[in-house]
Amino acid sequence: MKKAIITGIQMRNKGSQAMFLALYLGLKTIREDCEVVGFAFKSESPGQYAFKLLPHDDFTRIVFKHGLHRIPLLAPLLERIAGLARKTRKWDGKIAEMDKALREASVLFDASGYTLGSGWSREGGAYLLDTIRMARRYGVKVVLMPQSFGPWDWARDDDAEFLEEVKEELAYCTRIYARETEGYECLKALGLDNVELSADMVIREKPFPNASDIFASSEPREIEYPEQGSVGFIVNENLFRIGDPATVRTLYARILDKLVDKGESVYFLNTSTADIELTEKILQETRSAGQVKVITGDHSSPELIDMISRFKYIVASRYHSIVFAYRSGVPAIIFGWATKYTDLASHFGQEQYVFDVRNPDVDRLMERIDEIGDRHEQETQLIRQRLEDIQSSSVVRQALNELGQ
Repeated sequence: MKKAIITGIQMRNKGSQAMFLALYLGLKTIREDCEVVGFAFKSESPGQYAFKLLPHDDFTRIVFKHGLHRIPLLAPLLERIAGLARKTRKWDGKIAEMDKALREASVLFDASGYTLGSGWSREGGAYLLDTIRMARRYGVKVVLMPQSFGPWDWARDDDAEFLEEVKEELAYCTRIYARETEGYECLKALGLDNVELSADMVIREKPFPNASDIFASSEPREIEYPEQGSVGFIVNENLFRIGDPATVRTLYARILDKLVDKGESVYFLNTSTADIELTEKILQETRSAGQVKVITGDHSSPELIDMISRFKYIVASRYHSIVFAYRSGVPAIIFGWATKYTDLASHFGQEQYVFDVRNPDVDRLMERIDEIGDRHEQETQLIRQRLEDIQSSSVVRQALNELGQ
């Protein structure tokens, strides 16, 4: 395997970035001579990274979907027109580079988090199908790395026809790794026999880079770290879309006041710029806002893992912030709304700390806040034991074995 392509990734979302890094380092660790190219749908300043990223975005997707790159001299013209319209030169020469990568690659790994299922738009799911079709046209094998799938109820008249497309394209894949039992069962219900269950790659893969390993520049980055043994809060804008916004804000405010009253050092860690305004609104409802510290910035996923590792426990709803915590042996009070949260917690014996934000049991939640504060050392030990078991095998190595690479 001389060249591999990784799709379904972006650098803005740090969970997606972490999945790419886990896969990239896993491949390079096992096959040191393999060239790995990322096809990213969002990445500002790709040159800042120590790996190759090419733009697999709305523009280049259309080009490859309709075979426009095969028409002589058309690709440079399209790149020029698109660049002028968007006032960017990010596409200059990239279609030719992507075409070359696809012609030379022996496998395409997709590292999407969740795109194919009715929790996402059908158009979003079609992106994944288009990626598989693109690989098929080049004769490149495809592996879908651990991600969420299903259910299949978009409530549209032609859902049955779309599901036939789903089945046809997924059947081409050498292996599909479902991250949750629900997704696994949805895929098996389509009659697919190339499906396996696997925990998230960021948990499953033992190697993970430091921040200094992923940037082209070796200059140290300035980071504000939380106090060791403090409690971390990581919110998610989707909480306010899925749950009642006023109820969610009040709930967070009650927990913050409770912890400050108990003498805990508390930090908000904003892992997305979309969460900054939410943090401010929550703090406005507390009587202890002045005693809560806030850390905001564009941190890489290795930096976030290092920061989260310093917390005693976290209160979180961003999926990969919980993954980062468990990877570091840090327990979590989880606000979720999908099976991915309960499946993730069950890997570590932490199901009792998961709450559905649509209907949280507030009394039980407050009891669990006290419990996790008293038991965090025992929970940390349990999480680390489970992590060691999970990391005793590698899904990247497993996938390469399935490919015969």
